[in-house]
Amino acid sequence: MVKPVQLYCWHFMSYPHLPADFDGRYDTGWVTVPNDLWDKQRSRGLYKEYIDQLAYADEIGFDGMVLNEHHQNIYGLMPSPNIIAAALTQRTSRGKIVVLGNLLPLHANPLRVAEEYAMLDNMSDGRIIAGFAPGSGPESFNYDVSSAGSRSQFWEAIDLIQQAWTKPGPFAFEGEHYPLRYVNPWPQPTQHPHPQIWIPGSRSHETLVEIAKHGYCYFLSSRSHGGATGKSQRAFAKVLEEHGARYQPFRMGILMSVYVGETDAIAQEESREGIWYFLKNCLKGHMRREGRQLTFGPGIPYIPASEWREYLKTSDPTTPLLGDCEGWDDLQRSQSIIVGSPDTVYERMADILKHAPVGHLLIQFHMGNMSDAHAKKSMRLFQEQVAPRLKAESQRLFAGQFDGMPEMEMA
Repeated sequence: MVKPVQLYCWHFMSYPHLPADFDGRYDTGWVTVPNDLWDKQRSRGLYKEYIDQLAYADEIGFDGMVLNEHHQNIYGLMPSPNIIAAALTQRTSRGKIVVLGNLLPLHANPLRVAEEYAMLDNMSDGRIIAGFAPGSGPESFNYDVSSAGSRSQFWEAIDLIQQAWTKPGPFAFEGEHYPLRYVNPWPQPTQHPHPQIWIPGSRSHETLVEIAKHGYCYFLSSRSHGGATGKSQRAFAKVLEEHGARYQPFRMGILMSVYVGETDAIAQEESREGIWYFLKNCLKGHMRREGRQLTFGPGIPYIPASEWREYLKTSDPTTPLLGDCEGWDDLQRSQSIIVGSPDTVYERMADILKHAPVGHLLIQFHMGNMSDAHAKKSMRLFQEQVAPRLKAESQRLFAGQFDGMPEMEMA
């Protein structure tokens, strides 16, 4: 029988102690936001609180926990997600630990990444999912890395890592970017032949082709889930067919943000401060028209010329972004942050699965400066009153289309 949708708790670890007038005084929360805003005293224990929330997700039955890498911003305080993953190997016992992912062009040698993921896989008894990403706009500024040249470097780095996990060493790797005389990493991963590999992408056809060719899982890195999500799923299915494979739900995942309260009104009241802190502060410079945009532009991140031309034809620079939402109605139309009672949240998430049958839902529960109590309450209500129905409904939706198909073709 086909497996139900897998539900993960994703934590971005945002900075929660900005001054109340931050939006009015600063033009961005990314790259150039002054680090003297870091309050050393109020931030003591912050990482412990965030790790506790992820450990709680494992305790109450989520299928996994998700981390990612960001640099020099208030949106995500994980310049090294592998350090958080190492802590989770000792605090959790059952769920997958998804690192989505290490930004390979920022690492001098991908062999170091292969070694660290192998360590984590051993420390977690085979629970690591290895994510890799080339990095987006801010990393090009932060680390002075050429965005265009990073693509070939990125795919070569993944090939090196996969060979390091599967090919008996020592062996020589004759790469353009990483020519290595000795590839012989100790330890080797616990999982055989290696941990699953996930690659995030934002609808780039070139990325879909590479994911299909390599047999990896595609994570759609979009915060809006209207009709475009179903369109992306169908585009990926078409690319898979062109490369001799069939789409099945566990080849794809999406990001969602959720807050669950006893009623719609309670959910809105409890989440209001955290969500609007997240929208106006954490997304300033990223997904807001207002402010200094430091995560997107010509060549940042790299987009093939043909796709950039198509983007210019179809995009409207006046279209509001997620951070431009001014009220709950705007937020609901964006279909990015779902806030409501267990029934409301279930119905909206089930509708997304109906139009885009994806097997991995990576859910952000903590947003902005949300309190620990509210984040954990939302996670608990979701797991008790939404997850069972969502899993049952996903099995029903998947069964007719995907029965008898393997869960994942491991590369």
